[in-house]
Amino acid sequence: MSTDNLISGIHLDLEKTFGAMFECVIILRPDRRILFVNRAAEQLFGYSLSELIGKTGEPLYANPEDFAAAGKIHEEAAHNRDGQKFVMQFKNKQGRIFHVETITTPLFDATSRHVGYMLMGRDITYRRKLEAMVENSLQTLEDAIETISEAFALYDNEDKLVTCNENYRKTYPNSAPAMVRGTSFEDILRFGLDNGQYHLGSGTKEDWLEERLRWHRKASGEVIEQRLGDGRWLRVSERKTRTGGTAGIRTDITELKESQHKLAAVYENIKLVTNSLACSIVEVDRDGICLFINEHGAAWHGCQPSALIGTCLRDRYPDQDRSLDETCCKEALNGATLRREISHKLSDGSIRDLEIDFTPKRDASGDIIGVIVFSKDISGRKRVERTLAELYQVTSTRDLSSDEKVNHILKIGCDYYNLPLGVISHIEGESYCVKWVECPSGEIEPGLTLPLGETYCSHTLRATGPLAIAHAAESEISGHPCYERFSLEAYIGAPILVDGVRFGTICFTSHTPRPEEFTQTDKEIIRQFSDWIGTEIARQRDHKALLDAQIRLERIASIDDLTAALNRRAFLERAETEVSRFRRTGKPFSVVVLDIDHFKQINDTFGHSTGDEVLRRFSSILIRELRAVDVLGRIGGEEFCIILNDTGPDDALRVCDRLRGAVTEACRMEGMEWDVTCSMGIMSASLSDLDFGSLMKRADTALYEAKHNGRNQCVVYSPVREVKTAHN
Repeated sequence: MSTDNLISGIHLDLEKTFGAMFECVIILRPDRRILFVNRAAEQLFGYSLSELIGKTGEPLYANPEDFAAAGKIHEEAAHNRDGQKFVMQFKNKQGRIFHVETITTPLFDATSRHVGYMLMGRDITYRRKLEAMVENSLQTLEDAIETISEAFALYDNEDKLVTCNENYRKTYPNSAPAMVRGTSFEDILRFGLDNGQYHLGSGTKEDWLEERLRWHRKASGEVIEQRLGDGRWLRVSERKTRTGGTAGIRTDITELKESQHKLAAVYENIKLVTNSLACSIVEVDRDGICLFINEHGAAWHGCQPSALIGTCLRDRYPDQDRSLDETCCKEALNGATLRREISHKLSDGSIRDLEIDFTPKRDASGDIIGVIVFSKDISGRKRVERTLAELYQVTSTRDLSSDEKVNHILKIGCDYYNLPLGVISHIEGESYCVKWVECPSGEIEPGLTLPLGETYCSHTLRATGPLAIAHAAESEISGHPCYERFSLEAYIGAPILVDGVRFGTICFTSHTPRPEEFTQTDKEIIRQFSDWIGTEIARQRDHKALLDAQIRLERIASIDDLTAALNRRAFLERAETEVSRFRRTGKPFSVVVLDIDHFKQINDTFGHSTGDEVLRRFSSILIRELRAVDVLGRIGGEEFCIILNDTGPDDALRVCDRLRGAVTEACRMEGMEWDVTCSMGIMSASLSDLDFGSLMKRADTALYEAKHNGRNQCVVYSPVREVKTAHN
């Protein structure tokens, strides 16, 4: 035994003593640092021993102030040398918060010196939920019995009053002050006897009380007649409940027939209350024979409870479910508490997702005598989970475009709501335009435009949240133009906001009424759809703005500001692309290097502003005259270069001569005494050319020839200096 498992003065093997206990056990030192944690506590809190031993338990408390409060409880327990019980919220390593009922006991050594604390706890979260359900059921019972015209009272298995209706108090007005929850039936009787509530006949109070208690404790359902002190006669029927309590009804026998009818209604109301839980509750014995089944559970089998009690229910299940039920019941009979989720086919043919709890039932001696099987229909929850999972899968993928994602979401929504038509609209002013649609019949297509007032979505935009209508013909919008035009019965819709501004709506609808009303969860789901669609539209807009900005930046980086031609860097990049294309396809192209004749003289004579205007006009003439497939770039001060696509040397010479003539004709400047002319050198690409630089160099050589020969002319490069010349 490790010394880490010892508290000074107390020699105990903590692991062997507490390790296998079902309850959580934590041993603390006086300074509240953890000395020992059993396996149940490890599992509950999710921490390993190394993460807990030697540390304070503060991280285990859901609220920091509870850690301090617990410290005071420990100190008080140590001071009083007595255990203390308290309930606080704790949290596990994963952050789940739960309630734990804890007993703290101070530990003392043989010399009565305080050496630590032992905490024993149990997770009571589920118990608290059950208690809340019981309280809700009790409140429902009280509400129900108030509708009963008879006097009704319910006593628990300790014969203390649980609840009674107002008629019960009115029937026994002299006893009414004692009718307080928790008061015993005998005390209420004695209070009534002391205040003249009952007619004693010839006997004494004690005789009457003894006889009345005998019948009450028997509570066999037999009817007794009771005479009150004011002369009224009552018909009293009392019966034991399944939990050992007593429920009783008092009826004025002067209206016997009416009382019998009301008594039947009372029993139906009580039966309705006990079967009000929308789940199946089954008790089976060790052989799997049904001892009890509530009406909801029996309905799943298409039977009344009486037809199922005494039978083996699992014989009705499909093979897979039968095997699961048998296995789980065996484990429960061995003491395990289990929870399973299955898809189960009910007697009506529908497939339901069920959450099933198997809990061992024990008798008074603690022996397991059967199994309680609690089954809850979670089809709605699972449908929501599947829908949200599909939504996440669609919205997170990079394999779909925005339009494809939106269309997928419409299909998901149609499947979830079981409605065939899904629409996303864009609303501008009073105009409603269909942007995306899921419509198998094809009666509604994207682009359909309607007046907003003729759509249900006009109501959606005025609503404070999602608008849901299960049956339009029976609603306030039955006379709406949309109903008259499209006969849409079921509808659920929500507004779409993009960056806080109304964009339109998303809705799902059908021509047939919905069999059940839309739930709050249904409204939250369409709100999720709406939020994502709004986010996606905003993302699309941002993406488009980014692309537009990128195009503008690329233009700024590629275009010469003065001439609107490509700058040198952009032009050369484009040129390399043309060379690669030429090598791949063999389609010819020609390179033209040209500049403005006597441009330096223009600048020196008329100034740089005039020179800039000449460059602008010169470039605009070339851009206007060239084809869209041709490329123009400014590669120097007044020097330009042109790539003529799919053009050989003869065609290139004709194009250049036309360009030269257009410049001479159109590039005139007010205040200048001479015409603006240009010279051009032409080089057509051949398969032997390896790069664009060599083509430019040869075209530049031809340009030099044109300048040398007197300017205002076009020259085609020839390696033997044979040139073709075109003069003005």
